[in-house]
Amino acid sequence: RVLGCYGIENKNLILTRFLLHYLRAATRRPALCREGGGGLAGLADTAVHGVALVGGTAFSCRGLFWVLRIVSAVGLSKECRHKLERLMGLMLDQATLDDLLVSGDDGGVYDVNLVMRLVRVFVGSEEEADLPSQRMRKVGRLVDKYLGEISPDHGLRVSKFLAVAESLPDSARECYDGVYRALDIYLESHPTLTIEERTTLCRCLNYEKLTLEACKDLAKNRRIPPGIAVQALASQQSKLQIRPAAAAAKGTGGCRPDPSQTPRKIIVSGSRARSVDLDAMDEKELLKLNLQKMQNRVVELERACKEMRGQMSKMAKGGRPSSSFGAAACHQTGGRGLPRLC
Repeated sequence: RVLGCYGIENKNLILTRFLLHYLRAATRRPALCREGGGGLAGLADTAVHGVALVGGTAFSCRGLFWVLRIVSAVGLSKECRHKLERLMGLMLDQATLDDLLVSGDDGGVYDVNLVMRLVRVFVGSEEEADLPSQRMRKVGRLVDKYLGEISPDHGLRVSKFLAVAESLPDSARECYDGVYRALDIYLESHPTLTIEERTTLCRCLNYEKLTLEACKDLAKNRRIPPGIAVQALASQQSKLQIRPAAAAAKGTGGCRPDPSQTPRKIIVSGSRARSVDLDAMDEKELLKLNLQKMQNRVVELERACKEMRGQMSKMAKGGRPSSSFGAAACHQTGGRGLPRLC
C-alpha cells in the first residue's frame, strides 16, 4: 500500500521494473489479485508514472505494449492510461502487427478502440510535417495489415472498420491495395451486408491509388457494388490520361506484341457493337474498353429491372401481363436474358 501511494513521486527505474514484474506475477495468481484489490491498481499507477518518466529511453514500443497488458489486467486510472497510450502512440512506427493485436473487452476479438487512439496520437505528432514522412507511411502499411487481420471478426461493425481505415490521412498511403484486400476479406466474412452498407464501406478507397491489377480485380468482384466498379475504372482511365507520354514510352506498356501470336478479338456490346483486337491495344485503351463494357451492362440491367417492375405492378393489380418476365427481359436485352455485370 505504501508503494501504491508513491504515485507521481516514482522516479526510480529499478522500482518501476520491480513493480511491473510483481504485477505480472499477480496476474497469474487470481487469488492474489482478489486479495490485492485496489492496492494492485495503486501499484499499477505508480509503475506507469515511472514508465512515463523514462519514456522510450528504457522501454521499446513492444515493451510499452507489454506494460499495458500487465497493468490493464489489474486496473489503471484514466490519467495513467492516457500517459501510457501517448508514449505508445508516439512510437507507433516501431510497432509490429503482433503488438497491435490486444484482446478486446467490448465484445470484439481485438481492442480496436485502443489502436484508433494510438493512431490519433501518432498522426497528431506528425501533422506539422509538410511532406508525408517515412514514419507515417510505415504506420500506413501497419494499419493496412491490422485491417486485414481484424476483418474476419463478425463482431466488427461497418462504422468501426471505416474508422480504422480512415484514421490516417490520404498521404500516409502510396497505394490502397492493402485497404482493398482488407475490404474484400470483410465483405466475404459479412455476406449479409446490404448494398448500401457495401457502398459505404468502399468510401475508404482511393481509386486513383489502386494498382491496375487491384482495379481489375475490383471490377470483377461480385461483392463490390457495380456503381463502385464503374467509378474505379473511370478513375484509372483518368489517371492514364494525365500520365505523360514520355513516361509511358519508357514503361513496358509500349512493348509490341509478338506478331506470330493469333490476334484475340472481342465484341463490345451496346449501340455501337464492334470487334476489337486486344493484342493491338495498350493499357489505356483496354481500360477504356472495360469501362465501356461495364457502363453498357449497367444500362441493360436498369432497363430490365424497369420492365420487371412494370410486370409486377400489373400482376399486383390483377391484370394479365403482356408477356412473361423472361420474355420481357430478353426483349430488353436483345434476346440474351439478364446481363451479367462481371
